[in-house]
Amino acid sequence: MTESDCPIDIISIGSAIQDVFINVPVDEDQQVFVRSNHMYMALGSKINVEYPLFEIGGGGTNTAVNFSIQGLNSAILSRIANDRGGEEVLTRLRQYHVNTEFLQIDSGSQAHSGMSLIVNVPGHDRIVLVNRGVSHLLNFDEINWQRLGLAKWLYLAAFGSKTADAFDRLAEWAKKLNIKIAFNPGISQINMGQAYLKNIIEATTILVMNRTEATKLTGSSKTERVTVVLDKLKDLGPDISIITDGRNGVFAADNQGKRYFMPCIPVDASSTLGAGDAFASTFTASVIQSGWDVPLALKRASMNASLVVQNPGAQIGLEPMERLDAYLEEVRLDVEDLSPKSIKR
Repeated sequence: MTESDCPIDIISIGSAIQDVFINVPVDEDQQVFVRSNHMYMALGSKINVEYPLFEIGGGGTNTAVNFSIQGLNSAILSRIANDRGGEEVLTRLRQYHVNTEFLQIDSGSQAHSGMSLIVNVPGHDRIVLVNRGVSHLLNFDEINWQRLGLAKWLYLAAFGSKTADAFDRLAEWAKKLNIKIAFNPGISQINMGQAYLKNIIEATTILVMNRTEATKLTGSSKTERVTVVLDKLKDLGPDISIITDGRNGVFAADNQGKRYFMPCIPVDASSTLGAGDAFASTFTASVIQSGWDVPLALKRASMNASLVVQNPGAQIGLEPMERLDAYLEEVRLDVEDLSPKSIKR
């Protein structure tokens, strides 16, 4: 059976790039130091670092790999170059049996696959330096729309496209064929404004954003309560709206008027890169496999994200659903059902 004959549960649309992780220690002679959430390095200095970790990343690959780990027939729609970086991406996708029939390969002489350099400061945070290469040139005119229409779900991560009406075309196609959408937009897409995203959000089943992104999209103030921002997000039309708020936990709302809050799982984080992809894709996989049990999906998603942040790399640490459920039997996690008059957060 060829890839084009295989059933498709979900297609991840997003970037596919190489990640290079470097740990930069804060040293005593002040060549590297952190002040007020900024990292400073002395120009002209030579800084010893740990050996880099070379990984595969990008919202498209991170989520497509996780969906496959969760037992779904997973495919990816992304763009890579015909170079060494592209070969590494292909190798990872094939390792996890991700369908690559929608993967666009740019053979142009100037084309190069995307790459990011993650400068991690242990005990603090990380800085990401990224060149997206051809991953931001996704061409919707090259898509086999008939084959794409056989998917049951689309997962939209942050991606760039040379097609100006990419989101409108996806929204129209999904509505026409009753394909469900999970959407985790990036800040560059959010900066385009509500009007740009209106049709795709209205067609979305599961919308996942962090608090900064949700605040920006809804035009809220930075001091506005997250539950108020959540209601504004829900009013845009998705069936399930989720706001992740780092160490402050996760907030969710569904189309039945339910509101939920789940505290953060405390862990020693090695790198937070990939936590959002792990959370959003695990939540989506849980809904696909176990129905509209939002509290269960929140627990599974939070658990998988907590495992990912304990490791460098956005895919290292991902666990299948049965392992997540086993962890959940050992760790008590409570999801609070928020009433309209619940505590202000």
